[in-house]
Amino acid sequence: MISATKVRAGALGVLAACSLAVLPQLGQPTQAATPSARSAELARRLAGPDGHVMVVAHRGCWKATSENSLDAIAQCRAMRIDMVELDVRTSRDGVPVLMHDADVARTTDGTGRVADMTLADLRALHLREGMGGTSAATERRIPTLAEALAATGGEVLVNLDAKAVDPAVLLRIVDEAGLRGHVLFKAEASASEIAQHVPFVRDVHFQPILREPGMADDPVAAVASYDALAPVSYEIDVKTQGFLPRLTGALRARCARYWVNSLAGRIYDDHAALEDPDAVWGRLVAYGVDAIQTDHPGILKDYLSRSGLRSFACTPS
Repeated sequence: MISATKVRAGALGVLAACSLAVLPQLGQPTQAATPSARSAELARRLAGPDGHVMVVAHRGCWKATSENSLDAIAQCRAMRIDMVELDVRTSRDGVPVLMHDADVARTTDGTGRVADMTLADLRALHLREGMGGTSAATERRIPTLAEALAATGGEVLVNLDAKAVDPAVLLRIVDEAGLRGHVLFKAEASASEIAQHVPFVRDVHFQPILREPGMADDPVAAVASYDALAPVSYEIDVKTQGFLPRLTGALRARCARYWVNSLAGRIYDDHAALEDPDAVWGRLVAYGVDAIQTDHPGILKDYLSRSGLRSFACTPS
């Protein structure tokens, strides 16, 4: 994604740094084996709203595993979570790996910047339990992006948060895995920036990130500014609860998903949702939100199933 204040390497990262020159190298997505029913269902779900409220696991299902790990992906797959959000950085020798921070200290038993370490250096480290910090080291290792995509088996969608990655390499790995239809790319940048630098943006599933303070005066116009890119989803960073309904009609008119993060510290807070899910997750769905990113994906999934909540469905043009 892109910083709200500057365009950085992973910002128009996944997308914008690519030019026409690299398109021929990317080619078409690899033909995968016949997809499972689950894989086909998820591909349809990513393409547009289907009445299902999509559950997105922030950094994978890490509560009983380790964030951004293969086990976190496997846990989500076993729980039939819709999507995992994964953070990607590049090792010194050019290999995209899963890691949120620029430094490995929080999540592993080592220290140092990812960009200064080779893949072999990173492989020697042990991931810590959960979100790391002072938690115990495990036998889990830092996975490459290619390994992470393979671990999904096409049965979990992937939202890539590229922190520092050569976009041509990133897209090539997605295509070699045959998972272009299962990956959501995102960027926080104006539509004109993206259109200028990413001529192939309409050939991938794309989600712009928009923040309430920057669009509060005319949120519908802010959404409309991306029409030429045909996003399948819009991530809206909301600061006030009353802002959400102002966008529902505009996103439904575009047959696009309405994505909101209910992470700790946000206006819609995971911790509050555990105490009163109706007041947080239920209210989001009532306002038209149909993709919720959370650190409690299993609990959110159970809540949605128990409550029978459904959302808007449409057929993308």
